[in-house]
Amino acid sequence: MLALAIGAFGLGTTETIVMGLLPQLSGGLHVSIAQAGLLVSGYAIGVTVASPVVAILTNSLSRRDTLLLTMGIFIAGNACSALAPGYWSLMLARVLTAFSHGTFYGAASIMACQIVPPQKRAEALSLVYIGLTLAMILGVPMGTVVAQLTSWRMAFWLICAIGVVAWSAMWLCIPRDRAGGATIPLAAQFRAMLHPLVVTMMLVSMCTSASMFTLFTYISPFLQVRTGLGTHVIDAVLLMIGGGLCLGNLLGGRLADWKMLPSCAGLMAAVAVVQLLLVPGSLMSWSCLALLFAWGVFIYAPMAPLQTYVVACAGSAPNIAAAMNQSSFNFGNAIGAWAGSHMVVTRWSYAGLPVLSACFALIGLGLVGLAIHFQHRMAHKPVPAAVVIHPASARP
Repeated sequence: MLALAIGAFGLGTTETIVMGLLPQLSGGLHVSIAQAGLLVSGYAIGVTVASPVVAILTNSLSRRDTLLLTMGIFIAGNACSALAPGYWSLMLARVLTAFSHGTFYGAASIMACQIVPPQKRAEALSLVYIGLTLAMILGVPMGTVVAQLTSWRMAFWLICAIGVVAWSAMWLCIPRDRAGGATIPLAAQFRAMLHPLVVTMMLVSMCTSASMFTLFTYISPFLQVRTGLGTHVIDAVLLMIGGGLCLGNLLGGRLADWKMLPSCAGLMAAVAVVQLLLVPGSLMSWSCLALLFAWGVFIYAPMAPLQTYVVACAGSAPNIAAAMNQSSFNFGNAIGAWAGSHMVVTRWSYAGLPVLSACFALIGLGLVGLAIHFQHRMAHKPVPAAVVIHPASARP
């Protein structure tokens, strides 16, 4: 679990580091803040496209070998990012790094779920995801400070070093296992992925992530423009938000092991309310900080449970389900960062970001209601063999 969490910490840091480096990237690469923000979308689109492909190509490998291979790609991609001579070469390096993301989280998710009792799966996955949460708490602020003191390139070299530590930890700590070897044809696995409940929950994952990244991608300029905070104060705010994300990660695992879909619906509603309150609340520092901490708790709590639930719903296709749900998360990242880049150049400017984020959360809330409908309908008729929902993850 520790080795997997270290790997997740590295991936989470490289995924989100751009948010803390927007001013340095904008100045160093001679592009606008909005263009620099699209480096988040580039990474996310890379994950969206590559995850299912890499999952299929590595299907015959053991999970240990898959984890080591993807972490090797991660190290190479971040080294290329640090050496990138310009904006588009950095974008290509980010896309290369993204090839590691979905398959790593997919293999790590399944491994974590296999080593605990069924009723503890969501909580176990939240322990792996705490590496991603710690990336928000420590990785992004640390990378931001390093970039402020040296350059944005040094931040990517730091992430590269984290990748080397993660690869070494997995090599030492993860036992050798047998190759995965698909026992079910890929066509049957993809048919399982087309079940309405599986598709609906992946759309919920997408909306949750879009809601988060619409605001979080531009959190530094948002705080500068709306709240008037200085650079070093923003570093502390990022640390505070990371604490909220960590608390939300632990809370989400416990809520999902209790009642998954109702918990998810309540969290999405809470996210929408907090984001709407941020429109007036961001004009005062005390209210902005309180709302951002609550936002961090509520927005991140559904993340790990959604991954567990989609894998459980897919039944016969856990590898592809885990990778494709990561694609859904990251497609949401791309949509959020892209939508936010258009919002900040309108007359709404940064005041519109929380409203747009709330809209994504409300769409997700509606989709959770649709998923509850599908779940109740499945409870009253035979379930197809390709879709088997784990009872602990599917309690209404």
